[in-house]
Amino acid sequence: MEANGLHREAALLSNTLHTFRDEDVEGVRPVIAEILRKREAWKKVIGKIEHFNKFGKFPEEKAPVQVETGIVGLADLKVQLQLLNVNISKYSKKLDQSPNHSKAEQWREELAKMGALKMELKQQIVLKRHETT
Repeated sequence: MEANGLHREAALLSNTLHTFRDEDVEGVRPVIAEILRKREAWKKVIGKIEHFNKFGKFPEEKAPVQVETGIVGLADLKVQLQLLNVNISKYSKKLDQSPNHSKAEQWREELAKMGALKMELKQQIVLKRHETT
């Protein structure tokens, strides 16, 4: 399920690339970086699944190394918000079309989480805008 979500998010990001002008290299760079990040995460999940299928257990988790990845830019936050809005729209549509579906309650919970995340992203965007002015 996680692998499918990561693959879908990378695909949604890829679908936004056509909105940039050909010469807008700086604008498209954060989107491509996010696509690559999602694909790497997807590869890790697929690797864990393959390990489980081969050995009957998940690989042992190594202690995570704390690495500062740098400052998240305003463009990154806007892309995340755009993706979140797409997902909110999809889940809302699912609920409207199938309110009695067996996963309807799960979809409502996801919508609530995404709503909270949306508020947080909007706050971060406002803070970023004030930092740069």
